[in-house]
Amino acid sequence: MKNQESKIKWGDFILSYAGISDKGQIRQENEDDFLVMEQYCLFCVADGMGGQEAGKLASKTTLESVAKSMTYLSDPENATMPYGLTEDMLVNHLLVNLTHFANDQVNKISAGRTMGSTLVAAHFNENSINIAHVGDSRLYLWRAGQLTQLTEDHSLVNELFKLGKITQQEMHGHQMRNVITRAIGANSSVDPTLSHIDVAAGDLYLLCSDGLTTMLEAGDLIKIFENECTPSSLAQSFITQANAAGGRDNITVLLISVQKPT
Repeated sequence: MKNQESKIKWGDFILSYAGISDKGQIRQENEDDFLVMEQYCLFCVADGMGGQEAGKLASKTTLESVAKSMTYLSDPENATMPYGLTEDMLVNHLLVNLTHFANDQVNKISAGRTMGSTLVAAHFNENSINIAHVGDSRLYLWRAGQLTQLTEDHSLVNELFKLGKITQQEMHGHQMRNVITRAIGANSSVDPTLSHIDVAAGDLYLLCSDGLTTMLEAGDLIKIFENECTPSSLAQSFITQANAAGGRDNITVLLISVQKPT
């Protein structure tokens, strides 16, 4: 189990965070992972696919690639062009560059194997969050007693729902619910979905893999948010309850609390 927590000064706010990645009750290996780059206020969750070793390698490579490209693209004057990064990236959207570079790196190591990874990234920047995601790992906002899903799954069941082929109730238990329509490294190119939200004091953000959301529905998440208030207690409660519900997949949660200094 991977467990990490700390606090970061971010402008006029303090970001308190806690992350846990757990292999669950069934899987032999943990193909999930998370990344926190405190100096850049960047938070990411990745969920690998392709079998135990391939999935684990895919998520690890995805996050390592994000870290490498973030370090260079945030301060290009202090380094030569590493890792195959190019100067034209400096004028493009930062999170798009991170996902494109990760996609290239996972493609390079796949060597003909079927492998890939989801990615959800939240970059705290100038009193707001820039968001990018690929796949079905999610980002939620808990604000003033309301839970809002800020990302929309790139998944087959979500496409079927939007086409009116299945109901929202049927999505949760559908036999194809684990099939995603976009992944880092699955194809030669990938298009992340981008979004943006202004931050307010008191916000709680949850990044998670589908090992949480296939075990717990939105109502379950709300109850946990109502009963816990710190990132560490929330993270542990999410893991505990997802495992209690069956823990059929790896479970990764990353909680970020936004507060004014006291």
